Amino acid sequence: MSDHQQTDAQTAGGTGRPNRIPLLRTGIAGFDEILGGGLPAGSLYLIQGLAGSGKTTLACQAGFLQARAGEKVMLLTLIAESHAKMLHHVSNFDFFDDSLVGSQLQMLSGYASLAGEGLRGLLKLITAELSRHRPGMLVIDGFRSVRDSGPSDLNLSEFMHSLNSLVFTMNCTTLLLSPVEGNLPESENTLVDGVIELSQHEQGMQLVREIKVFKVRGADHLLGKHVFEINRSGVEIFPRFEATATRAGKVPGTSDRYVSVGIPSWDKCIGGGVVSGSITCLLGSPGVGKTLMGLHFIEQGLKDGQQCLIVGFYESPERLLAKARKAGMQLDGHMESGALEMIWQLPLEMLCDDLAKRMLDNIARRGVTRLLIDGVDGLRSIVVQQQRVRPFLVALTNELRARGVTTFISEQLPYFRESRPQVDPSSSQLYENVMLLEYIAQHEVNRRQISVMKLRENGYDGANRIMNISDAGIEIDGLVGSSGQLPGER
Repeated sequence: MSDHQQTDAQTAGGTGRPNRIPLLRTGIAGFDEILGGGLPAGSLYLIQGLAGSGKTTLACQAGFLQARAGEKVMLLTLIAESHAKMLHHVSNFDFFDDSLVGSQLQMLSGYASLAGEGLRGLLKLITAELSRHRPGMLVIDGFRSVRDSGPSDLNLSEFMHSLNSLVFTMNCTTLLLSPVEGNLPESENTLVDGVIELSQHEQGMQLVREIKVFKVRGADHLLGKHVFEINRSGVEIFPRFEATATRAGKVPGTSDRYVSVGIPSWDKCIGGGVVSGSITCLLGSPGVGKTLMGLHFIEQGLKDGQQCLIVGFYESPERLLAKARKAGMQLDGHMESGALEMIWQLPLEMLCDDLAKRMLDNIARRGVTRLLIDGVDGLRSIVVQQQRVRPFLVALTNELRARGVTTFISEQLPYFRESRPQVDPSSSQLYENVMLLEYIAQHEVNRRQISVMKLRENGYDGANRIMNISDAGIEIDGLVGSSGQLPGER
């Protein structure tokens, strides 16, 4: 057993619970997390997926990372593709290291043995090479060739039994790569210790890569699908946020501390501010001042010496800074000092789990306590499977509460409406506070008003109040009369 395997055996799944089966961490971002800590070492795994799904990249990345860690790795191909061509294809990735090839990483072809002597000859070759090199990891590419060679079901089952016993005895973690999909009732699927599938999900003209762990014996893996991408670093997997949040089971604490929203006249109306660590929705018409109100909230945090973060989808950081300057707020210096950072991303083809990870990593790294998400509709639109929207947002807001981050989230109402807008009742799962910002027409002039629809753990009245925007920012004026009359009007 290698040193890193012993360490993983003590911390399997990140739970700190001792595990009797040593785990081999692949080192691939997100992969070990969905596996429950890593692959139980010395076992046999089938990695399947149609052409172009990323099987070879995933396996080669795991192999090179193991080789770099000092483990011997063997790559056995059962296809006609030359080793030189395979290495050429993976040479652009950061994990590739030419110096490891031939020393820590051995390349071998089993095509001739399979074609000439069948399964018996292939097993003989594998046995001899494992005995000679003693690798800790074996990758067999093109494993479907074994079935395509035409063995009987009995002979194939006997071969799978023998191969499984061999790699277990040699303590050699083995990955079989096969270009199929589905958890098929075949011996390749039933007589291995784990089945992992790489696939692609198409929605409209958008295509995302997905990975699913059907089974891993001896590991507490995450069920369901998770998205991944292949970039310069290789494969990067983003565990489905709802799944990791469910497993973590974090319970937010309580707080009786109120924090200012950055607008003194509005603080006075709502009893001193909002509860620290709560989630507030700024619900309102386009252009009514939601983003500006959020900037006031962020500016107050910066004045109080807090680390702040803005996540936006439409207005760029430069435009937000300019908007703040026009309202008398100077955020530029805080950007330069690092007290304020912005994550800006157009809501196009991106992974919501990737954005959530970057957001939470930023919060953890800098100790962020105030967050403005400018445009929750942008966040909703990047969730490819729309049935995920609600659970994704529930998991994200719960995580923010658990971390004690006081958050403002702006949500836009339609441009035109005939009646008073209704908030989705299930929003109570997402927000402790909901503030409604609207336009009202007075003598053919549009004025702004603000009211509270919901404010948890604080006294308030639901009266509509006039909201003025000037070069000094937002100021809350008096009550709007019962007939919609503005202050001072007769």
